[in-house]
Amino acid sequence: FSCKKEEPALLPFADFHASNSGCVSPCWVYFYDNSQNTISWKWNFGNGFHSTTQNDSMLYQEFGFYDVTLWATNVDGVVDSVTKEIMVY
Repeated sequence: FSCKKEEPALLPFADFHASNSGCVSPCWVYFYDNSQNTISWKWNFGNGFHSTTQNDSMLYQEFGFYDVTLWATNVDGVVDSVTKEIMVY
């Protein structure tokens, strides 16, 4: 039996970079995870599509403003999220 208390994991910090935002549709936008203290990811690309890979890309077929959300989870199951708007012409 041990009374040693396990330290909690560092809190996750969700962040990403979108490359090629502002492109003319149809076009690909590339999403790069910049999160910290994270072991899993969930994306919502704002167009009905989702992903659980760390970095991904999406083909946007139509002009519009899309709210892209990334949920980042740490080893203790704590979640942080960030939403950024991208634009496709």
